[in-house]
Amino acid sequence: MATYICHVKGLLSKWLGFIIMEDMGFTWSRLNYAIRILKSTRPAAIKFKRPFTFGMMKSIAIYWMHVGRDKMSFTQKCIWAAMVLCFNQLLRGNEVAQNSTFSFANRLPMLQAHVKHYKANGSVLCFPVSGTDARDRLALLASSKLKMPPTKCDPEAANLPLYLTSAVGGVAEWLSPASQLFLLQGDMPVASHNEAMCTVMFPANASSAVPISASNFLRVAKSMCTKAGVDNKELGTHAFRVGGMNHLQESGATVAQIMAIGRWSSDAYKLYSRRNRKRLVVWSRKLTHSARK
Repeated sequence: MATYICHVKGLLSKWLGFIIMEDMGFTWSRLNYAIRILKSTRPAAIKFKRPFTFGMMKSIAIYWMHVGRDKMSFTQKCIWAAMVLCFNQLLRGNEVAQNSTFSFANRLPMLQAHVKHYKANGSVLCFPVSGTDARDRLALLASSKLKMPPTKCDPEAANLPLYLTSAVGGVAEWLSPASQLFLLQGDMPVASHNEAMCTVMFPANASSAVPISASNFLRVAKSMCTKAGVDNKELGTHAFRVGGMNHLQESGATVAQIMAIGRWSSDAYKLYSRRNRKRLVVWSRKLTHSARK
């Protein structure tokens, strides 16, 4: 943050002049305005961060699908479910992990009780009581609803819940957040709803009531990339949110759909858009074909 603020000061001084800058000072009341200027001046030029791509997520899923879920440690199962959820729902890494902040937000982690599973007919599907039970009943799972806990961007937890779809078998199952959450719950079953109200969905380990930290989340995610032969350099906690948003763009999602899934109330989603060779070639090809008609 200190680097960002220094950069913003430099931009303001160029824009307003050093004398005016010195007179007006730089106070925290102007921080939000300064950050907006910063975002419009390509902060990536200072500290470049690569997003996860769908190809990267798919490669990791294929690797573990061949290795087998039974070969994964509990921590790897936990982190993978969090990774899929973040990419699919455009979440920031600190929205599934405990962030090192003194604010009220991000101190309350996602709980087991935050998620509900549904059958195809709309009836509730009870939590799995074991890993075997989760595997046997996964085919009954049609969708899941996940309540978001308070975050820095939503301290009142006023956002609508996340709606997740399931899949059974193949890569689709590994990339389905509903399926991965259901299987993960089978690895850490709860006996009652009251217990689910206290049990962390993404714990630091199988016997912990402490949520994973943002740093541990990214560390294990990078380790899983390495095992799957995926380049993990320059990946940050926003890599899933940026990557998921760009994948939606490449898939032809409308602006309204992107804003709804990413929970944006403004055009701030544009800050996450990355120039993509594949996408630009497709658009260029469409223009060329249109000209020939």
